[in-house]
Amino acid sequence: MYSKNEEEIFKILNSNTRGLDSKETEKRLKDYGQNIILNKKKKIWILRFLKQFNDTMIIILLVVALLLYFYGYFYSHEYTDTIVILFVVFINAIVGFIQEEKATLVLKDLKKYENSTCKVRRDDKIIVINTKELVPGDIIYLESGETVPADIRILSCESLKVDESALTGESVPVQKSSDVLKNNLILQEQKNMLFLGTSITNGKSTGIVVSTGKNTEIGKIALSLNEIDRIETPLQLKIKELSKKITFIVFIILIFIFILALINKYTILEIIMLCSSLAVAAIPEGLPTVITITLSVGISNLAKKKTVVKQMQAVETLGAIDIICSDKTGTITQNKMTVKEEYVIDENMLNYICALCNDGLIYEDKYVGDPTETCLYEYLYNKKIDSLKLRKKCERILDIPFDSDRKMFTTLNKIDNDVYILCKGSMDSLIEKVNLSKIEKQQILDKVKNYSKNALRILGFAYKKLDYIPKDIKELEKEENDLSFAGILGIIDPPRESVKKSVILCKNAGIRPIMITGDSIDTATAIAKNVGIIDNDNEAILGSELDKYNDEELKNIVKRYSVYARVNPVHKERIVFALQNSGKIVAMTGDGVNDAPAIKDAHVGIGMGITGTDVTKSASDIVLMDDSFSTIVVAVEEGRRIYNNIRNNIVFSLSSNFAEIFTIIIGLLTKTTILLPIYILFIDLVTDSIPSICLSFEKSEDSIMNKKPRGINKPLFTPFIKSCIASSAIIETIFVVLTYFISLKMYGQETAMSLALLSMVVQEIAYSISCRNLKESVVKQGLFSNKAMNYGLLLIFLIELIVFVTPIGKLISITSIDISLILIVFLINSMAIFIYELIKPFLVKWFKD
Repeated sequence: MYSKNEEEIFKILNSNTRGLDSKETEKRLKDYGQNIILNKKKKIWILRFLKQFNDTMIIILLVVALLLYFYGYFYSHEYTDTIVILFVVFINAIVGFIQEEKATLVLKDLKKYENSTCKVRRDDKIIVINTKELVPGDIIYLESGETVPADIRILSCESLKVDESALTGESVPVQKSSDVLKNNLILQEQKNMLFLGTSITNGKSTGIVVSTGKNTEIGKIALSLNEIDRIETPLQLKIKELSKKITFIVFIILIFIFILALINKYTILEIIMLCSSLAVAAIPEGLPTVITITLSVGISNLAKKKTVVKQMQAVETLGAIDIICSDKTGTITQNKMTVKEEYVIDENMLNYICALCNDGLIYEDKYVGDPTETCLYEYLYNKKIDSLKLRKKCERILDIPFDSDRKMFTTLNKIDNDVYILCKGSMDSLIEKVNLSKIEKQQILDKVKNYSKNALRILGFAYKKLDYIPKDIKELEKEENDLSFAGILGIIDPPRESVKKSVILCKNAGIRPIMITGDSIDTATAIAKNVGIIDNDNEAILGSELDKYNDEELKNIVKRYSVYARVNPVHKERIVFALQNSGKIVAMTGDGVNDAPAIKDAHVGIGMGITGTDVTKSASDIVLMDDSFSTIVVAVEEGRRIYNNIRNNIVFSLSSNFAEIFTIIIGLLTKTTILLPIYILFIDLVTDSIPSICLSFEKSEDSIMNKKPRGINKPLFTPFIKSCIASSAIIETIFVVLTYFISLKMYGQETAMSLALLSMVVQEIAYSISCRNLKESVVKQGLFSNKAMNYGLLLIFLIELIVFVTPIGKLISITSIDISLILIVFLINSMAIFIYELIKPFLVKWFKD
């Protein structure tokens, strides 16, 4: 299509400048299908299931099962232990597989929030549609910040530059045109084409869709742009490292036990059984699954709270944030613009500029587009002026789009057979271009300053009559001088009601909120003081002031200021970089295409789901579906909750494992068998796994947002965490060992072993309850506030009742025990929860976290 002229293209695609009609679009949608590219084909489910066994800890268990099988085959003719180990391994694999599939589905479900839209002309009307509904022949309008949704031939464009790195790998934006090109050009040379997945970095374009979905250039090479990111999070990598360390420790312990057993004249078969018990006891095989569940629950919760997670590692990093750098408009404010003040010199021309120098859409009596643009339509409507009528009557010839450097938007229009330049934008930019005296300019700037102090956003309006038509944008830009001043409008965008409370929450949580905006310093300061970000005017600084400092000096400057006004994209990047270099964990919000670099550089990039451009959302780690600052704070709290629950789970799992190891070693040293291998498997399958899953659903602590951020590089195993694991493991071991030896003396070996199992089960139930909060009393947390834990413990009690009271227990070598004895052991061991709770304040005081 790049070598065809406009007439030929319309003929080939059977389209025209009025766009396709509704019937034709329905027909083409059926013929060509939706404008989507399917993800790469997933591996078949059996391969995804077998992947669950690719874990060092699981492999060790399978080796143990094999050894026990040979022992049963050649000697004991008993395969219960082997069957139970394999059962545990397969149950773990099934649970892991199901949870990974659920996690994948959660992320897929979140894709529905990321549906993008585009402007097209159909039935000779400009409408907004979902990009999935695009068909070849659609006339489409694109502008800076949007991602190209199909392969498109450019019909007309203005200052158009495109980032084609997604397709060609070339990082420098490409200048585009609508010129007809010669044949046989490679993609990079097709300057009049836009390709699916590339991004508009500057300017605007009108084009015609030539290919959609699998027929696009990206579709042809089967590149999926929507594939779910499965990068492992830092915490998951730490767990993998933990698995390796545990494997090494198990290996050392087994060598030690093997030597000790030989010295004590154990037979080889007894040694195999003993080592098998230790291997099973030492390996927290359910931990990876539990972490997957916790992350999945967290992502689902965030989705319900209007936060879409695009990168898994962002879930963990959220909880470590020190600083939130937020835009003002729409995030801290409501993004509901209303003209509150006006200073008018030429009302007639001001009205024309509001209606014509405006890219907002008007269709079906609705205003669609940037809130600043649409509020100007509302302003005219309230004056009984029909903006649509003016736009139809006054043809636009050329325009120069707004950008962050010019801070102006200029159009060239015909008004009553005359040609006018119409300009609107920041008064800082416009004041230098108007034909007023210094005194008049100063009077206007004083008025602007007074408006700004009342948190008003100021737009200036100017115009110029020409006696010729500039041939291109460069020529038009040269005429942006000696403009006639038409007036200023003061636009109010009130703060969101929830922001002030959220700012207080941030400060209590040790998080510093920072406002970074393109608005004037007076407007920014007024809003920031209103919501509590700053207390004094001297905490605000202009972006231009930052240019005086080098990067090293800026590290100290950013410590002093919490409001940055009139900033450009380079300033944003420098602010983020300086904060990071001073050791802070930074979250950065943004909506415009120029925010993308700073968002990408931040530890957590936050895109705006409503006002955000496609480019910005693509660069983000998470997307706010309501654009609200308060939602960021909610997401931070959820991030902290997720991290806490994972950490609590690790403490619970490892304390249980070490208690089992200590018990087996004591049995070896005293030449007794306290816990059979099959008992340990039963504990791992029931008493370990069920509470672990339930801990994933624990709600946030009441004080979670009253604590300082943990720091992203904080080790998983702090002295405090080590003390929790060690102390609880020792307490569990003492209760189990005492239960065993007292029972051995009174009731014999078989009953003693069964009661030792009961003791271990009760200990782990007790500690799982205490583990819901490692530092504060679980009573304060609410004994029954975790519904999942309530149901989980009820399930465990039912299983234990069946195993210890009915003949089913004989399947795992549990002897028949009087119900009164079971109750006594249960009640005595339940007292351990008071010990776990009583030692918490001492562990907090003695060991650093």
